[in-house]
Amino acid sequence: MRRFVELSVPLTGFGAYDLYGTGMGALYLETARTQVGREQFAGFLDCWQDVLARGEGPSALSVVHREIARAVVYLWYTGFWPALAPAAHAELRRSEANKEVAASAESYPEGLVWRTFDGHPAGAKPPGFATWACEQDPLPSPERIVGQLKASRGSDPITPAPVYDPAAYGAGQVDDGVPLYLLSGPRVSRAVAPSEVSAADVQPPEPLQAGE
Repeated sequence: MRRFVELSVPLTGFGAYDLYGTGMGALYLETARTQVGREQFAGFLDCWQDVLARGEGPSALSVVHREIARAVVYLWYTGFWPALAPAAHAELRRSEANKEVAASAESYPEGLVWRTFDGHPAGAKPPGFATWACEQDPLPSPERIVGQLKASRGSDPITPAPVYDPAAYGAGQVDDGVPLYLLSGPRVSRAVAPSEVSAADVQPPEPLQAGE
């Protein structure tokens, strides 16, 4: 679990102390292994570790590994494992249905998303008494954030994040280009909506009369 948490630090932007503080590290690791596969997820961690050692970011990962990285970030922030891009899920050859699943009932209030704006999950974790009387700290300006990044990186330039490319997350496949036999679940081409089923032409039999 320690390796998983440490490699999640550059993905989430939170320190290891914060990630350990959620108490969800072991659960999230097992969730990722279940959804991706133990060997496939171990391979992702190996590749991500190599990329970090070279001083590069997620853009250096393969398209499938970038999709896994996105899912890991989503998991830490929301407590849910998201549905992967259909082509990426097909390339992983997983039998689990490609849908969003909750890691556990406790993972929702521990999502990192609440810490990003000092919020609290509705209906799960109310704020402390009298917090409404305290004024929140102002958010840092973009200039201040850029200045902090420059100070932390020294003379290294700040590389802008790459533009999101939906096709890249399709693992080389165009939309709807994944063969149906590679997708999990029922064959979509065979599904017929109930409203499209024609009504029967056979009239119901007449009810039997008394004494017949």
